[in-house]
Order: sequence, then C-alpha cells, then structure tokens
Amino acid sequence: MNTASSPTPELLSRRVLKWVNLRPEEAERTLLMFLFYAATSIGAVWLEASSAALFLGEFGAENLTWVYMATAAIVTGLGVFYSWLQKHLPLRRVMLGVALLLAFPLPFGWFGLHQSGIFFKVAIFSLRLWVEAVYVLGTINNDIAANQLFNIREIKRAFPLISTGIIIAEIVSGFSLPLIIHIFGISGVTLAAFTMLLLGAFLLFYLSARYRQAFPNAVYSNTEDGELSTRRLQGNLQSYVTLLFGFFIAAQILFFLIDYQYYAQLEIQLKSEEAIAQFVGIFGGVMGIFKLSLQLFGSSRIIERLGVFLTVLIPPIGTVITGLLAGFAPFGLLIGFVILKFFDELFRFTIVASTAPTLFQAVPDQFRSRVQSLVRGIADPLSIGGAGILIWLVSQVLHQQGVHVEVSARLFAGLVVVVAAIWICIIWLLRRGYLQLLIQSVERGQLSLTEVDIREVRRAVTESLVRAETDLDQSVCIELLSQVAPQTVGESLAPLLVQMAPDIQKQSLEAMLIKPDIRYLRNVKDLLQSPNVSPQVQSLCLRYVLLADEHNRNVNSLRSYLGPEQNPIIRGTAVALMMRLGTPPQVAEATNTLRQMITSPHQPERVLGCRALAEATYMQSLRFYVPQLLQDSSIEVRCALLQAIAATRASEYFPSIIRGLHYKATRKAAYDALVELGDYALDSLVGLTENYSSPENVRLRAWEIMGDIGTPAAVSVLANSLSKSWGKHRRTILRTLIRIPKEVGIETVLELIGRNGVEQMVEQELIVMAEAWVGIEDIPAEQIASLEAGLLKEALLAEVEDSLERLFLLMKLLYTPSAIQAAAFNIMSGSKGSLARGIEILDNTVDLSKKQIILSVLDKRSIAEKLRILSEVYFYQPMSSVKRLRNLIEISYCFSDWTLACCFHVGRSQLWSLPAEITLQCLSHPTGFVREAVLAYLQVVSPRSLQKMLPMLTQDRNSLVGAQAKAIAGYFGLNIVDGNIQANQLQDPSPPLGAIGRDNAN
Repeated sequence: MNTASSPTPELLSRRVLKWVNLRPEEAERTLLMFLFYAATSIGAVWLEASSAALFLGEFGAENLTWVYMATAAIVTGLGVFYSWLQKHLPLRRVMLGVALLLAFPLPFGWFGLHQSGIFFKVAIFSLRLWVEAVYVLGTINNDIAANQLFNIREIKRAFPLISTGIIIAEIVSGFSLPLIIHIFGISGVTLAAFTMLLLGAFLLFYLSARYRQAFPNAVYSNTEDGELSTRRLQGNLQSYVTLLFGFFIAAQILFFLIDYQYYAQLEIQLKSEEAIAQFVGIFGGVMGIFKLSLQLFGSSRIIERLGVFLTVLIPPIGTVITGLLAGFAPFGLLIGFVILKFFDELFRFTIVASTAPTLFQAVPDQFRSRVQSLVRGIADPLSIGGAGILIWLVSQVLHQQGVHVEVSARLFAGLVVVVAAIWICIIWLLRRGYLQLLIQSVERGQLSLTEVDIREVRRAVTESLVRAETDLDQSVCIELLSQVAPQTVGESLAPLLVQMAPDIQKQSLEAMLIKPDIRYLRNVKDLLQSPNVSPQVQSLCLRYVLLADEHNRNVNSLRSYLGPEQNPIIRGTAVALMMRLGTPPQVAEATNTLRQMITSPHQPERVLGCRALAEATYMQSLRFYVPQLLQDSSIEVRCALLQAIAATRASEYFPSIIRGLHYKATRKAAYDALVELGDYALDSLVGLTENYSSPENVRLRAWEIMGDIGTPAAVSVLANSLSKSWGKHRRTILRTLIRIPKEVGIETVLELIGRNGVEQMVEQELIVMAEAWVGIEDIPAEQIASLEAGLLKEALLAEVEDSLERLFLLMKLLYTPSAIQAAAFNIMSGSKGSLARGIEILDNTVDLSKKQIILSVLDKRSIAEKLRILSEVYFYQPMSSVKRLRNLIEISYCFSDWTLACCFHVGRSQLWSLPAEITLQCLSHPTGFVREAVLAYLQVVSPRSLQKMLPMLTQDRNSLVGAQAKAIAGYFGLNIVDGNIQANQLQDPSPPLGAIGRDNAN
C-alpha cells in the first residue's frame, strides 16, 4: 500500500487552517471561542422561540409593545451594570460571573411555568425579557473575550469564524427545537436553554484558565486623557454623528415593526404555543442556512462590487418592495410578513452587520472609539423603546377607530414602507457627510486608506475636484486620486487639463502617465498645442501621446525635438522616448544626441542628459562615459547618474550606488536609486549590513531601504534578519517593518517566525535588561568612585531604556500600535500616576506568556528586586567587578558601541585585564570612539603590544583615531615614517597583553 502520497494529519490540518485563513497558534483559541459563542447562542435561540410562543399564547401580540419598552430599560441597565462590574472586579471574574448569571434565572422560570395564576404570567413575561439580557450580555462577553484572546491582526482572521457561531446556532437550534418540544414539552425548552448556557459558561471558564495571561488581574479604570475627554464634536463631524444615530435607530425601529407584525400573524394563523414554537424554530433554521451561505459566499463580493453605501441601500429598498408585497397580501398576510421578515433578517445580519463598522471609518481616530460606543450604546436601547412606543400609539389609534385586524396589518405594512423610505433618505445624507469628512481628513493628512471604502472615496474626490476653487484643493484631490484609483485617474483629470494651472497640469499628467489611455489622447493633444504650455508640461504631454496610442505611434515625429534649439527638458524627453521606442537607426540618432548632452560643458545639459539616460531601456554605447560622469564636479550630475544606473539595471555600477550612500551629498540619490532597483539591490544591501567596516549609520540605512523597496523578497529579508540582529539593528528593522503600508511587514514576521518567535525576542530583551542591571550591581559606581565608572553606569541605564523601546516595538507586532504607544508614553514619562496608567494599559492589552514579569520590572522597584523577578528567564550569580566587566565585553554585540567604549575606559582606569582576543578585534571596530577607547586602554595595560600596531593605527580612516595614535607614538618617543617605526625605537618590554591587572582580578 502506497502511503507516500497520502497527507499526514499535520499537513491536512495546515491545509484546513490555510483554507479558513488561520495560523496554527490561533486555531485552538478560535475553536474554543466558536464553541462558547455557539453554545450560548443555541441557548438564547431556544429560549427566544419558546418564550415568544408562550408569550403570544398568554398575552397576545398586542402586548409585545410592553416587552419592547421594558427591553429598552433592561438593555440600558445591563450595559451600565456591566460597566460598573468592570470598575470593581477583574475582567475574568466579571465575564465568568455574567456567564453564570445568564443561566441562573432559568430554573426559576421553569418552576414558574409549572405554577398557575400570577406566577405563571410573571414567569412568561420575565423569560421573554430575559432573552434580551442573554443576547446583550452574551454578545458583550463574546466580543470582550475575543478582543482579549486575539490581537488586532489575529481578530481580523478569527472573528468572522467566531461570529458564525450565532448563525450555526440558529440552524442547529431551529431544526432541533421541534424534537425537544416533542420530548420535553415547551416548558422543558427552558431547562435545555439553561443547560446550553451552563455549557457556554464552562467553556468560557476553560478559556480563561487556559489563556490566563490574556485576562488582566487588576481592575481596569477606563479614564481618558483630560484633553481628549474635553474635546467636543463640532461642524460636519457632529452632523455625521447625528446621522449615524438616525441610521441605527431607523434600522432597529424597522426591525421591531416587522417583528411585531410577524408574531401577530403567527398568533392569528397558528393556534397553539407548540405550533408557533416549532414554526419559529424551523424558520430560524432555514434562515440560518441562507445567512451562512450569504455571509460566506456573497457578502464580501457584493460589498466589493457595489461599495458600502450602495450595498447598505439594498435592505431598505428590498424592505420597501417586500413591505408593499405584504401590504397588498397577494399570497395572504402571513406569507407576506414571513417574506418581509425573511428578507429583512437575511440582509440585516449579514450585509448591514458587515458594513456598519465601515461607517465609523470617516470619524477621526481620536474620536472613533468614543463615537462608536456612544452610538451603539444609546441608539439600540432608544430604538427598542421608540419602536415599542410607536407600535403602542399606532395600535391604540387603530383600535379606537375600530379598524379591522386585517386592515390594521396592511397599515402596519405601510408604516414599514415609510420607515424604510426614511432609512433610505438617512443613508443618502450619511453618504454626503461621509464624503465631506473624508475630504477634510485628506486635507489634514489624517486619512488612512486601509479600511475606508475605495469606491466612495474615489467618487467623493472626483466631485470635490470639480468644485475645487484653489490650486491647493486641486492638488490634494489629485494626490488622493493617485492613491485610491491610479488606473482610472485619467477619467477625472483629462477633461479639466486645459483649465488647470501649470503646476496642477504637471501633477495631473504625472498621475495619468501611470496608465496612459488612448481615450484621453484628444485632451492631452489639445494641451500640447496650447501656446502658453510650460516646457515641463509639454514634455509630459509628448510622453503621453507616444505611450498612449501603441498602434499609431509616430516615433519619427520626435526628430523635430532633438535639435539644440529645443529646451533641454523637451529634448531629453524626446531622446529618452526615441531610445526606448525607436527603430535601430532612430535609436542611433537619439544616442548621438544624448552623447552630446552628457558631454556638454553646460551643467544643466549634463543633468538632463543623465535623467534622459535613466529613462532609456539600456545604456548601450554610452556606458563608456559613466566612469567620467561618476567623477563629475557637479553633485546634481552624479545624483542623476545614480538614478540612471538604477533605471537601466547596469549591474557593474551597483557598487557605485552603494558608495553613494557613504557621502552626505549623494546619500539621498543613492537611497532612491536602490529603492528603484528593488530586488536587484537586495544582495548589495545584505552585503552592506554584514560589512562591519562600513559606518553604523550606513548599515542601518540599508534596512530602511529594504523597507521602502517593500517587495515580498525584501520584507522577507527584513523579517528573517530580525531575530538574528541586536541593539540598533533590531530597533531599525522593527521600525521599518512596522511602517510598511497595510501591515505587510508585520504579517510577514508573523508568517515566518510566528508569535512564538516574537515572544522569544521579548524574552531576549528582558535578558538584555537583566545583563545591564547586573552590570550596575556588580560594578558599583559608588565604590569605584571614578568618572569612567559613572559613565558606564549611565550607559547601562541607557541600555535598559533602549531595550525597553525594542520591547514596545515587538509588542506592536502583536497588538494595536496606538495602545502600545500610549502605554510606552505613560511608562517613559516618569511620573508615578502615568507609570500606573501605562502598566494598566499593558495589563489590559497584552497576553504574552511573560506578561507578569514585564509588568513587574516596569514598576518602580529596586534593581535587586527586578533581578529577583527576572529569575524565571535569567539566573543572576554575583561576580567580582572585573569578571562582570569582562562578561559585558564578551556580550557587547547586544549593547551599544558607547557602552563597549565605557567598558574599556573603566578597564584602563582600574588596570583590569580584559579578554585579549576581543580587545584586538575592537581595534578594527567600525566606530571611531571604540577604537579610541581601546587605544587608551592598551597604552596603559600593554604598551609594547600597542607600539607594534601604531604604524597601522596612524593611518586610521578616522582622523581622530589617527591623531590619537600619533600622539601615543610621540609619548613613546617613536618616529613613524611611511607607516614604519625606525629601528631600535621600541620601548623596554612590557608585560604581554592581559597580564597587567591579574592580581586585581583575584
């Protein structure tokens, strides 16, 4: 039997996880959260169906209005109660207590259902109200647990799977409810719901115990910064928030109007509580199948194709149509309202639920969380109560007028249509407010395009561009259009070209050249023939005309622009286009013209010639002039040439671009050229980071260039280098990865090294902090009492701060950057109150396995106490001062260069012997002040060994080090000529390197 081709269980599980877009470390948490939410939801759906049937049988549909009004008060009270509990109890206790609280009243309700008289009525009414408590508190528990267990990036993958728990629950509970009623009776459903809610509470208990680090032990106080809390919503933002209130209130009122008549028709048509409960259960099961299908296969595609606002118009427009259908009742009132209910719930709990969070994206970041909690926390209770009052008033008026029940149902259908029409108007106004806020955000530089609806942004910006009155407004709109719709920007810009100012024309043409389109060729030709067009705009028009029409391209027309009488900008553009698109004779003619430009005695001609060379496909015969141009006296020429080397992929000159990074005048051009090279530059950049003879700032710049390249290969190099780097290099790589757009860098890190790899680096940073602290403890500056010891202590304290900064950067890979930034700001501020606030934010944000250690060492404690706390990750064994200094030098790769230099200065002042091999290696250290410190140390500890190396050191690339070596040679009375010591000038032999100070070491 051939088993080689059959997948292993591990491989199969990975395929399944990839199919559902989960990572292995997220699978268990997601499954447990899904089971918890599904179990709680099954209990809630069973309870809702049975209590609704019992309520209709006992009180009738006309009394549902009292349920709605009472529900508004209960939901508001429960929200306040939950917030109050969070202020007085740790989150884990609150969640477990609430989960048990949801199940606790149900046995009493079941007992009441077996009584008679008032107890029976109270039990039915209480159970119907408690349904809303189960839904509200169960959803809050689910959302909070998910936010605690998953970071901001994980939850995007996990929460859609978790949220399907309610849909699965509707399917399971809907089809199982008739069987439960048949076996246990309708009152027995209450005990079945009690069992499922208990199961949900047990799963939550297991979750919180299994991932205890995710739930803070301290009580969380949600105190906002004073300045932020005093800010007020004004202008367009205030109007937009008001419309958001209207959106959710109209949606909820519509839901309860439909819900009321749905149950009213069930009461009329179905005569027993069991029949009603069974119908509700089967209807919910069928509805759940359709919801699940639409959510998995349709919602995202509809939203992507139509945009947010056209999509969110589907439910109210559909409600108008099905509402009219229900009102005219061609199939009967029951079927009409069942269809209305089906359509409303199908799109409300899929499309509306998916798009609702997007409506808050136009709100600025500093207000968004507050606005979202305000709107959802107040709009829902208000709408429930408002729906109850509205239904009660309409019912009373119709009853007093003696309107027949069937006519009353038709009038309610008309009311549904009216409210749906109001909802449509609110959505239309909301769209206008959304667009206005987006434009304001762009003008202030506050807009993030990662989550907003691109179709709406494009439509908004196009409208604003047409209405823009100033060049600045037009420039902002063009810039945004280039970001959100670079492939179709010509559709908005081409008709306006002739009317624009020259600078705006230039910006528009540059945006249109991203994808030249023949449809806009006439507009560009009209601009090209304008009498007052600037040379820059004319050259861009020329480029567009040649590139847009591939089939009727007249390259020969460019010959008229090659003459010396032409403006160099236009001439250079014509040369570049002819070299790229022409026939061999045309390329030869253009090459000759370009040769004249790059060898011209006039600097502007040479600059524009090099820029034209950058636009050619190949350098061809002009490579002969590159070495000469690299030595050109003009910095602009050299910078333009670096761009040309990158654009033409002239690999033999890539080292020249790397050398350009080493000089301030050409650094920016070399940086841009390497970014232009993309993956072609990766080998050179990796070699630069590993070249320890290069200056530190240049090596660090290489990591930043890889981040700006941003290709999968470049990001992978950064991610793979992260765990191998230390100190400044790790910090630079982290910053670079975090700032890559759309969190590509973060996702790549989590994909390649995973959460476990990030936690290992967190532990490494804790160890670095411990090494710095033990250095302070074992080399006490107070006892040594020297300037050098004081400098070393300050350097080690700085190492702790640097390591802490890297620790926060690592946390940003896993958690919301704004929360980590707020915690870092408060912790680093120094005040006691801010420190406590920062630690509290971390406690409620992170769920690292070493969270308690991190929180403890961040608190104000003595170094000895912090080392005791760190004993889980670092074993501290006290050493003598000289041994500790040697240890610090041996692990200097994880410290800064200044700390290493301070170690040698302390060794010199105390005459301590230090490791000979490392000391000699540090003589070739890339940082000058480290070499200076080693020279000073060797001058005292091993002068004879130093004398042999002085000829080489006097030729050091750092002038200060060379001057110091010459001064030491003068101190020893040595005469160094042409890098050689004259004969018989070495001083008397001194002890070999490392011998001095050994007595002190003991």
